[in-house]
Amino acid sequence: MNFKQQIAKYRTGNLSDCQLPDIAILGMQEGLDSESLVILAGLSKNESSFVIIEYFEKALEELKLRLPERREAALLYADGLIDDILNGKRELIDGIYEIKDDAINSFDFFSESKKYCYDSIGFEAVYALFEDYYDINEYGSSWSEKKKTKMKNKIKTELLLELKKWKNIIKNGV
Repeated sequence: MNFKQQIAKYRTGNLSDCQLPDIAILGMQEGLDSESLVILAGLSKNESSFVIIEYFEKALEELKLRLPERREAALLYADGLIDDILNGKRELIDGIYEIKDDAINSFDFFSESKKYCYDSIGFEAVYALFEDYYDINEYGSSWSEKKKTKMKNKIKTELLLELKKWKNIIKNGV
């Protein structure tokens, strides 16, 4: 995930204040530069959270960036996870699990649903396939292991295709 996606992950509550120096280092690696960002990157994880947050806020101000709203942050974080999945840095099922449980559930997208769960953000197909994947273990007890594996692999292929589609939906704004 990139600097902005890590900030989004922080905004959703999935990173702690003590991890902000690592995010600052990532920003510097991406070519961002500000006095407070450099100081933040050099702070110890054991530093007071008040000091860390102070330099984080100053760095954002100096870089003319803002902390995203929770809805935007959830989608930006999910987009970073998609990037990691597509680049092979994260396993597909584990990545989607994190998208669903950590990114998506950090905002109440469920309440925005019109007809299907998470349809307001175009995540309904990924969500349905993901649930189907786990249902194979629970409801496919009479199936052979070979059939379960075949079905799971088929769903994984479909999940990857739907995840790519969802990335485009996010990119175009939801």
